Amino acid sequence: MKRNPFFFGEVVTGENFTDRVDEVKRLTAELRGGHNIFLISPRRYGKTSLIINVLEHLNREGLFTFYIDLYKVASLRELLEAYAKGVARSCTTRVERFSEFIKDIFPRLRPKIIIGSDGVPSIEVDIQLKDRELFDSLEEVFDVPEKIAKKRKRNFVVVFDEFQEILNLDGERIEKMMRACFQHHHKVAYLFAGSKRHLIYSMVSDPNRAFYKLGDIMNLQKIIPTEMATFLKKQFSKGHIKVTDSVIDYVLEISENVPYNVQYLCHHLWNWCLEANRVEKQDVIKVIDNIIAEQSANYIGSWDGLSLHQRLFLKAISKSQAKPIFSKDFIAENELGTAGSIQKSITLLKKKNIIDVDAKEIRFNDVFFKEWIKKKMVIPSWNFI
Repeated sequence: MKRNPFFFGEVVTGENFTDRVDEVKRLTAELRGGHNIFLISPRRYGKTSLIINVLEHLNREGLFTFYIDLYKVASLRELLEAYAKGVARSCTTRVERFSEFIKDIFPRLRPKIIIGSDGVPSIEVDIQLKDRELFDSLEEVFDVPEKIAKKRKRNFVVVFDEFQEILNLDGERIEKMMRACFQHHHKVAYLFAGSKRHLIYSMVSDPNRAFYKLGDIMNLQKIIPTEMATFLKKQFSKGHIKVTDSVIDYVLEISENVPYNVQYLCHHLWNWCLEANRVEKQDVIKVIDNIIAEQSANYIGSWDGLSLHQRLFLKAISKSQAKPIFSKDFIAENELGTAGSIQKSITLLKKKNIIDVDAKEIRFNDVFFKEWIKKKMVIPSWNFI
């Protein structure tokens, strides 16, 4: 049984990673050189997979690397524990050395060795600190990568994924503390990655904010269609599945060339067409219908949670995303009331992660939700002769 080569919802590396050659080169060079980067990416563009592939490159070159996803961190205590444990693991391998390393570098923390059910030892960090002591300890912990880099004579790269989530952890105060530490680090490069662009832009472009001009801004774009097409052909060929250029163009059009959407659709196409060894346009249409049917309960739940105006707006942009949404014709044609009503709906739909706004372009975060709306919720127009 041939393994499906299209992956979604997980970090992808190696031959299953959709190249992004230029982005890998730029990030690798900047971080190797000790420069800080703010990587801003819409959801589903493959940001995390890109980051992990860059870190693998840097690891092979001999740099220490550490990655932390702030979306999973719910308190300062969790941040302190995850940061201390992660930094230590990036520099040590054996459990005994890890324990001694923690005691030496983080004197306030208490490492303990846990033996799992499989007999494999691991380390937990027991933080016996009062809440008022957490900030002082965090400042010490944030300085550790710089100390390690100087001591080991190996540069460090630290990645904060979903960096905008730091705002939920006593935001302004911790921003200032991090800036105070990081601006004095010369052996550590930082990558601050985020998917909520308006929050990241606010953090780095406001002269009154702590992270103002701490690093360059890099906007992650869609993969060039020709490169994505080449990748898709290569992956389908692993199953000896034939696919024409026109079908691939249709796949990229319907998925809006968003990496997650492309991989998700092609994953299901692979399973649908593996026996026939060929993908036709009708197969793509059928697979999309199947996806919509499978996700229908979720989409109904999302739809039920929307106001009438939000529903009207989503129906309008699902039919035509090319028209200026604040134009009088668009508003009148779709009975959207006023420009102020549209702006309010956009704001709330963004908070619900249903849409994203890039410059003047509005897009669905889930392109298959858009297709569900078009097929199930848009009333067809009938021409009578």
